[in-house]
Amino acid sequence: MKLLAAALAALAFPASASAALEVKLSVVPTSPKKGASTVVQLRPYWTYNRPDGSCCVLKPAAVSYPFKVQAVSPAGRVTRIVVRRTKNRYVWAGRFVFRTPGRWAIRAPQWGPRYSRHYGARPRIRVIVG
Repeated sequence: MKLLAAALAALAFPASASAALEVKLSVVPTSPKKGASTVVQLRPYWTYNRPDGSCCVLKPAAVSYPFKVQAVSPAGRVTRIVVRRTKNRYVWAGRFVFRTPGRWAIRAPQWGPRYSRHYGARPRIRVIVG
């Protein structure tokens, strides 16, 4: 009986209405050069459904979370990028130097291996290094 009550309660409060932590990754400059220092930024945010049920409202998240960011080289080598919170409490950043040209991936592995495709989420981005 308790199990049935718990199941009915779960149906009454859909999970889609609750917020989910997501991240957006970006690099500055957007077209980095081999050997040049690049800033990798991570912006955490909460996603909420709109009151009419449509998707989505994004709200910056000032969270204290041990974010992990990695760079994956064209050869598949994984390198950790240390990110720290900046003066802007909604932005985390770290420096990285791309050692070889080609197609790199920057990723937040906590959201892997499939990586979130929720509205606005960018936990994995592709970067072309010249």
